[in-house]
Amino acid sequence: MARSWLRPLVLAPLWAVALGPVSGCSNPAGPAPGACTRETVLNTLTPIPASTHIVQSLTTNKTGRLSVTVDWKLDVNVMSAVLAQGPCTLDQFSANECNVIVDLFSPPKPLEDSTTWLRPGGYDLILGNFGLVPDTVAINVTLSSAGCPTP
Repeated sequence: MARSWLRPLVLAPLWAVALGPVSGCSNPAGPAPGACTRETVLNTLTPIPASTHIVQSLTTNKTGRLSVTVDWKLDVNVMSAVLAQGPCTLDQFSANECNVIVDLFSPPKPLEDSTTWLRPGGYDLILGNFGLVPDTVAINVTLSSAGCPTP
């Protein structure tokens, strides 16, 4: 079989593309920094019965980090807070069918965590009171832009 002089021409561009920069790929560190902005996504006091779970839905309209803080009145209660991509009903959560982003369990009190970069969209905060006494939880969720320091 005779050698073809076209073969190096066909392979060279593919090789060059494989090693060259690819536009449109995201930066692994997240979005490019700019000014730091923070906005409150959810700030509420919610009663939670003893030995039960409740769902608080929230929506973001920008990409950013969500910082979640959940505090409660009574030290005798053990609480949990799970942030999941919405929708995530209690039945789906119980069946392990939700995309869980943050999973916190007390102690400590309060429960606090921040996410990695999240897209705009709906999220559900599932709160659990494992105690024998009804309680009230204070929920604060803020969205931070790329210019804000990493928590």
